[in-house]
Amino acid sequence: MPQGSSPVSRRSATRLLAALSLSLATLAPTLTPGIALAADDMHFDQPEAFATLKKAVGYFDEMDTLPEEAWISRDQASARSDMDEMIEKAMQALDVPELSTLRSTYRQVEDKIRESRREISELKEKRILASDTEVSTLTRFTPTDTLREFTASTRGDYDLLIAAHEKNITAYQGELTTLEGKLAARLEEIGITLTPDQVQVWLSSVVGDDVLTMSVVFASIKSVAQQLAELTRDSGENLEYARRYYGMVVMLHRMIVTMQQDFIARVDDEVLPQLQGFADEAEATTRDARTLIKQGGSRESLESNIRANALTLKTINLYRSLVSEQRDRVKTSLTKSQRELAVATNTYRTVKLSAHVADLIRQGVKTFDTLAGLQVPVATSFENSAMREEFRKLTERMQQAK
Repeated sequence: MPQGSSPVSRRSATRLLAALSLSLATLAPTLTPGIALAADDMHFDQPEAFATLKKAVGYFDEMDTLPEEAWISRDQASARSDMDEMIEKAMQALDVPELSTLRSTYRQVEDKIRESRREISELKEKRILASDTEVSTLTRFTPTDTLREFTASTRGDYDLLIAAHEKNITAYQGELTTLEGKLAARLEEIGITLTPDQVQVWLSSVVGDDVLTMSVVFASIKSVAQQLAELTRDSGENLEYARRYYGMVVMLHRMIVTMQQDFIARVDDEVLPQLQGFADEAEATTRDARTLIKQGGSRESLESNIRANALTLKTINLYRSLVSEQRDRVKTSLTKSQRELAVATNTYRTVKLSAHVADLIRQGVKTFDTLAGLQVPVATSFENSAMREEFRKLTERMQQAK
């Protein structure tokens, strides 16, 4: 022990040991472990996708044999529900594992940043009530930040902990930048061109996962359709197999329509109303601040509030523009998707020649390519770090409102 310092009391030692026993089981690495994925992870789960699409076609065929409504026995609504469930599973299978993992890891790092910021706020509150002294002996010799939170008692102790959390946040933000670069590179491999900054915008948004998932699944759908065209060609004159493969193409059309309708509904019914509510709130707060200035309130504080609200409103306008433009792109694509689904459904019920089916599926590949091009993700970047942070805060508020 350094000269001049008092020995740790038995009570303090007991406190430290108790803290140690409570925290050792929960200690975790500061940063999320690096992702080590095989090259095969850049491919979707083809066997699962084909199996679930085949089951979906079976339920689709079954609907023709069932009554529209039935009290007890199976009806069309039951078969349609099972079909939609299989399409949902196929949609999940068509997502690329590495891209899904990268997005998930990004969310985990974001959660760590939020947690660190929350802990900093709590530590600052405790610091106000702490004795105004340097780092205590007990905290100085406590080995980890996790344990120090149990032993902290002075302002110096809390300053030490706050600095450690701020250092962690810096490291987490560096990891987010790395993940944005990885995602941009992987998306480029499947034909989706976004810069790391543009990936950051979408990952920071409340609909980012929806937009990126749609783009990735569309790329997988084109691949599935190409494989179905080859299978149909190889089936020769076997109409049964040819119709089954074309039925799977019909399910892919239905999948696209479902994804697009869900996205449009979410933007219109949830995201835009929430953003409008935030804008109304910021505008009302600004009006109140200006009124208080006229009444003699603290000009410096109130003008600071007005500037903060101006940034919020500017960021809301960016957010609203981003999701509205993407929704409009999806709407344009949806109009064509619904028409193609109707045509494909009618054709499936009437097709008679396997050779004709092969031509139809090849046309479907071109259609899927066109649909994907109609709704590429909007490309935009943040003007500065302040807007980026405000954008994240708005997303956090929308997520908490669920």
